[in-house]
Amino acid sequence: MDRGKLPTSIAEFLGPGAPIDFPDMKSLNGFSGLHGGLATALLLRHMRAHVPPDRQLVSLSARFLRPLGSPISISSELVRNGSTATLTQGAAVSEGKVGVDAHAVFGGRSGGFREFATELPVSITSRDESEVFVVPPEFVPISQRMEVRPATSELPYSGAKDPVLCAWIHLREEVVSADERLLILVDALAPSYAAVLGELHMVPTVEMSVQLSVAAYRTDFDWVLVRAETTGADGGGWVRELVDVWSEDGSHLASCSQLRVVR
Repeated sequence: MDRGKLPTSIAEFLGPGAPIDFPDMKSLNGFSGLHGGLATALLLRHMRAHVPPDRQLVSLSARFLRPLGSPISISSELVRNGSTATLTQGAAVSEGKVGVDAHAVFGGRSGGFREFATELPVSITSRDESEVFVVPPEFVPISQRMEVRPATSELPYSGAKDPVLCAWIHLREEVVSADERLLILVDALAPSYAAVLGELHMVPTVEMSVQLSVAAYRTDFDWVLVRAETTGADGGGWVRELVDVWSEDGSHLASCSQLRVVR
């Protein structure tokens, strides 16, 4: 499908309305069903309705129980609004069953405490020197809405030595909220374990936990560098992965841990 003719923009999908029902939602899918990062962004938007305006997303954790298809209904509620943190939870339902559930922590971001952040990798290819990597849209349909430029030599399903992937990624559609955009981008890279595979396997996410840095709210970003590394894998196909995201100026924007399974 031509990218200029993609139906149902991300902005339309994240907009108000429930249940969410678009006949052309397949272009928003990941491996199977709605893309995980987009699903968490959708839940975040609904959970944010319960949060005081002076608090920002600190952390969001989600479980992916089954693929989501149209129509989708969302439920969300306030769990606790304390002096330091606001906690919420939400769920996305399709075909009468919960597909994704999540809980989030919101808090203030000013306090004058010393800050630490993971530094941008040094041994990478610059964005301008990186070539575009085309993800087969029939495998990951939402890839048509992104541009991916590998920043290291490892590529998905290339039989590489190490289970590491690193790439510059650009979301081709506007998503105004920085936290929603980061939830999509942190899940935009192929699974790092795919680098060591020599044939096509799906490696979907079962659990995901994302923590946003304070820089996420004070940095203008478009292109980001996403680095994913498998920190452990077992013979049953269960994969533990760590993901980090930086802006082009080197600001660390988000960290993510994922539990995946090879199919």
